[in-house]
Amino acid sequence: MLKSNADVVVVGGGVVGCSLLYQLTRLGLSNVVLVEKTELTAGTTWHSAGHLVMLEEDPEVARINALSFGIYTNFERETGESVGFHQVGSLQLAPSRSRWDRLERLLPKMQTLGHCCSMVGPDEVVRRFPLINPEGLLGASWAPTEGYIDPSMATLAFARLARAAGAEIYRQTKVTALVRGFGKWTVATTAGAISAEHVVLATGIWAPELPAALGIHLPIVPAERQYVVTDEVPELETLGFELPILRDHDVPLYFRQERKGLIMGVHEPHTPYCFVDGIPDSFGQELLPPDLERGAACLEAGMKRVPAFARAGIKRVICGPTSRTVDFNGLMGPLWNHRNLHVLAGFSAGIGQGAGVGRLMAEWIVNGEPSLDVAPLDVARFGPYATITYVRQCLGEAHTYGSIEPGRDRAAGRPARTSPLYAQQRADGAVFIARNGWECPAWFRTDVQQTAEAATADECKFVAGGCGIADLSARSLIEVAGSGASELLARLLGTALPARDGRVGGATLRLRGGARSTALTVYRLCDELFHLAAEAEAQLRLLARLQAEAGESGAIAISDLTGRTGCLFLLGPGAVDLLSRIAPRNADLAALGDDAVLEVDIGMAPVRLRRFARNAASGWEIQTPSEFLIGLDESLRRAAGGHDQEKSRLRDIGRLAVEQLMRSSPAAAVAA
Repeated sequence: MLKSNADVVVVGGGVVGCSLLYQLTRLGLSNVVLVEKTELTAGTTWHSAGHLVMLEEDPEVARINALSFGIYTNFERETGESVGFHQVGSLQLAPSRSRWDRLERLLPKMQTLGHCCSMVGPDEVVRRFPLINPEGLLGASWAPTEGYIDPSMATLAFARLARAAGAEIYRQTKVTALVRGFGKWTVATTAGAISAEHVVLATGIWAPELPAALGIHLPIVPAERQYVVTDEVPELETLGFELPILRDHDVPLYFRQERKGLIMGVHEPHTPYCFVDGIPDSFGQELLPPDLERGAACLEAGMKRVPAFARAGIKRVICGPTSRTVDFNGLMGPLWNHRNLHVLAGFSAGIGQGAGVGRLMAEWIVNGEPSLDVAPLDVARFGPYATITYVRQCLGEAHTYGSIEPGRDRAAGRPARTSPLYAQQRADGAVFIARNGWECPAWFRTDVQQTAEAATADECKFVAGGCGIADLSARSLIEVAGSGASELLARLLGTALPARDGRVGGATLRLRGGARSTALTVYRLCDELFHLAAEAEAQLRLLARLQAEAGESGAIAISDLTGRTGCLFLLGPGAVDLLSRIAPRNADLAALGDDAVLEVDIGMAPVRLRRFARNAASGWEIQTPSEFLIGLDESLRRAAGGHDQEKSRLRDIGRLAVEQLMRSSPAAAVAA
């Protein structure tokens, strides 16, 4: 009999969902439920390789990996339950200098987390993995404490412990709809309905289905993953120890021992998508038809690297579905616009991270925040621009784990979001960077040989004696309005708000999901109406944080205005003269105080002018509804002498120059 109400309903019975259920009971919740459409471990968990590896270039993800690793390695001692942990160690090969350097840079970061790892030469690689052909190797990173677990054992162990603490698990029960009403969620299932305070979608490849009915499209696509299990390999009989995991991200491939045989992960040159037309209702704990031909190059490389693999017979080929996101990181956290509806899905390394993300998600629900910064996994790091086409384009550029360098600007999935001035900026030589899907001019090339550093220096030099114009329309802009808005913001920001209507101030706000903060520009438009501007990447995390704080009373309205309002910066001593040429005669710009706002018309555009003066730059911020941005830009350029950059008194400048000029002023720089 399905219970009628619960504090938390977890949807999905893989390792991530069962880990979360167990962790919720550890934090004192017993009225918690897990609903699984087929059987526990179905979907991806049951056929996963189960690797526990910690090496990770993103420091926050590395901390999450370390948390998960610690939970698994201490699990049997603390609970009496086994997860089948084989602590065999892990070698990550460096067949090139670039890969060696990349691995070597990771070691100090990992060592600060208490992870034992070092760089070793080819001889040590051979000693650790005698079946290898070391030809062309510079060496490898060696992590002796890494290894693998049995994914099914771990999942069932989490489930048993959760049940023992009072949780209930319903198998063969499909969730058909989610309905919000009277402050709670109704989870409709094939066995009845459950009323819940919180709902968590830990449904792996199925994760996009239920949010789609609510108008949210999660950037997760299902893809095929293959590995080969060999017959017995005679060389393993005489070793006297189990081989470590062997990985080569340059192919890419991996090997590990499976009893007396080998497992080899087979990767294709392109992402092999599955269920393009939707996942069949009948699919659960099944596999997909294998296709080793498409992974022929990977197999050939594996045979060359481990000759014993070439001599071994193939016992079976496993081809099953897995989740893929743009950056191979999972999605976790509350969904914006849908209070207490959470996602915990899309993990490429779901087994290895399962224990850690389960604990962090439980902390988020019970305590209000996770104990680690989960920004790299936050579901709010992507917006509606991250469509299926966007995800597939990005995966086409880098479709395997370990192929993406954090912080590198990617060429795929562009352009997604653009300012109305994008076409003109391209014509004027803009070099763009992508920020939260937006195409942002980083600098303007005046010569084909010009570097970013040289162009930025030229732009800053021009601004020092003239006037530069920067398009900062990509910034996040959130409106907070209604009775109690000022009280909410004063409490949340911990600082005095602008005292009068038409004034602007600065603040910082810790975003949800960890310790990361963002700088804000706070506009007080009238007594209980505020606009908050922040960096482009903060958009949905800021929106969700404000919505959570405002609650559901309806007294305070939180609205996302991002993309609806264009924003130009005029920097330099020539700015006030330029504006005076086209502003209404009765607009006394010279008398406008610092960080004061004036609403006027410039040409045919209604604008909001804000004056600011900073250590390295002074200038004007001009806001206007996006549909007026092109006309406003034309008016400014005509007043400055036209579009010819050499003759005009107005010059395009990019984000790099703005950041350099405004670096000493966080409150002014947030829009950049």
